[in-house]
Amino acid sequence: MNFEEMEQKISDYAKTHHATLDYTAQSIDVLDEIMETFHEKYEQCSDEEGVALLSEWAVCFGGYIGETLLRVHLAEKGFVWALHGEIPVLQRGEDRLYPINKACSRIQFGCAFDIGTFYQMAVWTADQTPFHAERKVDVELVESEYHEKDVLYEDIELLLLAVVNGEEQYMILSSEDGFLQFFGMNDKFVAETRVNLPDGDFRTYSIINDERKQMMEKITVHTMFDASQIPAREVLSLEMLRAAVRAYYSNGQYASFLKQIPHMDTTEQTKRYMGLIH
Repeated sequence: MNFEEMEQKISDYAKTHHATLDYTAQSIDVLDEIMETFHEKYEQCSDEEGVALLSEWAVCFGGYIGETLLRVHLAEKGFVWALHGEIPVLQRGEDRLYPINKACSRIQFGCAFDIGTFYQMAVWTADQTPFHAERKVDVELVESEYHEKDVLYEDIELLLLAVVNGEEQYMILSSEDGFLQFFGMNDKFVAETRVNLPDGDFRTYSIINDERKQMMEKITVHTMFDASQIPAREVLSLEMLRAAVRAYYSNGQYASFLKQIPHMDTTEQTKRYMGLIH
């Protein structure tokens, strides 16, 4: 990626449209507004014109997002530009962020892939300890009947967005010793995990929002099909859900996974529902 050409193109565009793109966190909102106009252009393009638009601008906008992240926060946390295959990414060990892919999705699909959310997620990722996957994970998306083995953590974000955007109702991450599954939309999710014990028994846990553990009221959680009234302590933000997914990947043993994630034991309730106990 030629950063000098990219910076010049971004600078020229900003001057022409009287926008301030100065590699600050505040400029990300400005960039998101600009990219909405490109999404509107893309919607009017033929297939050939759309490919040309993405080829010309996704790298520029993605490069700007990545450079802003590095200058504001990520460089001091150990991230640098690197190539993953042929795609420039921000990388620190096994942690990878894909600003160019994000820019491409923003232009193609609109505000459901807003840059501000990606920026916040990237900052959150940088603030965690460097990531190392200890668990092999299979992923299932129920509605599309997607089922893939050994899905890399770096590929989870695009799959997760299918649930966030209401295109999928459930996502299930499974491994030899159990699973983590969740449902919801936007910024409200419900997640539970199951541990398969060596003797053939199992235990289940709901992941909870520790800040709401004393709240008694219920919150509406939407999916692509319906809405459910869920106790407030069991409703997670997208950031909390991402933390749970990251912890699931990075802890090969369930005991260490559960130590990182606030949870409550729901084994008896689950077994009663399944008719295993009375």
